[in-house]
Amino acid sequence: MLLFDQLKALESKGEIINVGLVGGGFMGRGIVEVLEFAPGMRVAGVCDLDLERAYRCFSDMGIPCIEVEKESEAGRINFFERRIVTRDPSVLIEHKDIHFIIEATGKPEVGAEVAFKAIMNKKHMGMVNVETDVTVGGYLSKLARSSGVVYTVCTGDEPAAIKELVDFTRVMGFKIVACGKGKNNPLDRYATPSSLAEKASESGLNPKILTEFVDGSKTMVEMGCVANSTGLDIDVENMHGPSANLDELCRIFRLKEEGGILSTEGVVDFVIGDVAPGVFVVVKHGGNITNKTLRYLKIKGEGDHYLLYRPFHLTNIEVPVSVGIAAIYNQSSMAPDFPFKTEVVAIAKRDMKKGDLIDGIGGNMVYGGLQKYQIASVKNYVPLGLIEGAEVLEDIPRDTVITTTQVRLKEGLIYHLRQLQDALNKN
Repeated sequence: MLLFDQLKALESKGEIINVGLVGGGFMGRGIVEVLEFAPGMRVAGVCDLDLERAYRCFSDMGIPCIEVEKESEAGRINFFERRIVTRDPSVLIEHKDIHFIIEATGKPEVGAEVAFKAIMNKKHMGMVNVETDVTVGGYLSKLARSSGVVYTVCTGDEPAAIKELVDFTRVMGFKIVACGKGKNNPLDRYATPSSLAEKASESGLNPKILTEFVDGSKTMVEMGCVANSTGLDIDVENMHGPSANLDELCRIFRLKEEGGILSTEGVVDFVIGDVAPGVFVVVKHGGNITNKTLRYLKIKGEGDHYLLYRPFHLTNIEVPVSVGIAAIYNQSSMAPDFPFKTEVVAIAKRDMKKGDLIDGIGGNMVYGGLQKYQIASVKNYVPLGLIEGAEVLEDIPRDTVITTTQVRLKEGLIYHLRQLQDALNKN
């Protein structure tokens, strides 16, 4: 039975998948709306430190809601009549009638804490916060499996869209040459919230979020997520990131001896150009009839390299797919697996002085890079998701990949989960 049919059948019996959402920003508000229209599911409560943002998630749709401070108070609420808003994620995580938790804050530490507590409370866990996933998603996924629940990166953003294309082609026996996404703005490693303030205001975006996009950190995070869930690798540190249009991809993403840029096949990368907002995979196939069929079907390609391209990703609009797959089939749409191929590392955006405190992703002090996992491990590079709040122990020049000897990391939950994950990845 198709997922839609299963969800409609659930709904016809009066059964609803109740979702608790942590993070009431633009992405969160979109998730509340789309789940309200989707069959068999709804957002039962929203948690945000800014309670007005949580209220707005429901008030925009005319849905009654009530503030709840303790989980004991939440049990009396009929979700058909009103929904929960709260500042405390435990209200949602510990609620017996909420089945699925979605984390959408974009903050690695918060994402780790919410996911860990949700899994320990036997809730399915949907991660919109890919920054958390590339830091401790491997451990969280393993913990979820051992707890009998699902950990999944949510469908909608480029990582899951790429994963769908990769799985689709692998089922038919294609060999992956390269896969990736389009980056829809110029790359500026040294962008800061202040330098992008005017543009952020015009776009209606948080300046830190826009900074993460422009300085490349988001692209490194997303492609690291793809690599560690597919087993694909990177060809060079930080990837190639060529400027190209769709017609050029099969010529560019091929081995150097064939006129391309790659030293090896089976890699993740990104493109600056008209690929955005789409995702792509460059493939080849060993079957003669298959290749004749591809040419007959006028699939875009060059020689024996073919391009399969999805021209869109629907961000928060696609989240119901992950919710349904987890709740109905008890399966993950996307999750990292050991051994990891890549590490998203922290690189100095400006010269730092001893005693500085690092402000984290989308800020003034660091940008993200993508390294092979083994290289990052041997050189003790700091994962980007652990860098916020770190104290600088020695002067660090701009563009230096930061190591664990140069900073004192905050020892919160995400730090300890990462230690457990690193131990698993060595085994």
